Amino acid sequence: MKTGHAALLALGIVLAAVIFGLFFYNARINDNTISVVGYASEEFTSDLVKWQLTLSRKVGVNELGDGYSRIQEDVSFVRDLLLERGATEDDISIQPVNSRQNWDRDGNVSGYTVEQGLFVISSEVETLEQLAINPVSLIDEGITFERSSLQYFSTRLADIKQDLLAKATRDARARAEKILSGTERSLGKVTSLRAGVFQITEPYSTEVSGYGMYSTQTREKEITVTVHASFTID
Repeated sequence: MKTGHAALLALGIVLAAVIFGLFFYNARINDNTISVVGYASEEFTSDLVKWQLTLSRKVGVNELGDGYSRIQEDVSFVRDLLLERGATEDDISIQPVNSRQNWDRDGNVSGYTVEQGLFVISSEVETLEQLAINPVSLIDEGITFERSSLQYFSTRLADIKQDLLAKATRDARARAEKILSGTERSLGKVTSLRAGVFQITEPYSTEVSGYGMYSTQTREKEITVTVHASFTID
């Protein structure tokens, strides 16, 4: 009986030694790694623009039908001008027409405002930008902008992101090598890589978001990304 207890005790000691040894081995393995964060950024120029605008006409109480006709004429004029300046039919989208009542100080309906929106997405960035910023040719025709906005995009964004990830990964390796340069250790193989979110902002912006950013407000942009990397140490 005592022999059995002794055997079990001996087995327990052996198992404990094995478990402790495995734990110690794994801990040493984990100690033989280095984790760094690589960083890369690049400035680029947008090659696609979206111009979104809403035209409006104010008419009297009994002139709603006339308002619809006039707003259609305005939209047709803008559409023809866009085609003349290099846009195509596929670039232009026209939205449904809307109207709202206007009220005087006494709370009576004094007329209507008829609105219709359209937007154009085109690679003719310079042309659309000039039309939006200086719409003299439209104002001279009596056309009124209720709203107007420009948004800038890039058709090369996928390629830019891939190149930037490669740069950030190289930067991570360079940082790890720099950290080990004062030691007798050398950098081994990569064990893990995790990319952060992309931050696309206007140049020299300090804005960041945990979910990433994509500012469309400026033609010139800056894109940044980080890569979390771990390497073995030889």
